[in-house]
Amino acid sequence: MAPTLEKEPSNYMQTLTRYLSNIMNSVLLGLPTEIKELIYFDALSHAATMILSLPLSPEVKRINPNGVAALAKDVQYLTEFVDTLGNPILRENLDELQQTILLMQAESSDEFYDVATRNKKYGRVDAMNGPILLEKLTYTVQTPANLKSDKFQALSSRFGMKSLHRAQAEESKDS
Repeated sequence: MAPTLEKEPSNYMQTLTRYLSNIMNSVLLGLPTEIKELIYFDALSHAATMILSLPLSPEVKRINPNGVAALAKDVQYLTEFVDTLGNPILRENLDELQQTILLMQAESSDEFYDVATRNKKYGRVDAMNGPILLEKLTYTVQTPANLKSDKFQALSSRFGMKSLHRAQAEESKDS
């Protein structure tokens, strides 16, 4: 439920790509190219799986357009990094992640439920994960002030306190 639209990829993504690049160009410099590519393949596969697990986490209840945009920006940054490596096979690790982002950005979620369209556009998206993510999507963006207000309302209701607005409404009903 990101309150604002991010302009840059996350620090995590920048650090991850910098780390991979530094390790390959220093510590593992003497390895044969095939071994380096295998290491990159495994590392990118793991990164893609972990990035995809973030919005699928049970702790994530809702995902707004700003959250989807931030995820898309991170995936684009990672894709651009992989493109600089010069091995198209490495990019295949990101197919599911990229198609999942496209699904989350789609105007109509019905495309996913039409098997023919799903196979064309979202063939790499897990058939069980797609509906979970689509269910979490929301098109409302809360401002930081609204988030604080919602947190206060949830906290006050937990302790049996009425919101000021509700208390005033009940008071005017009584009089």
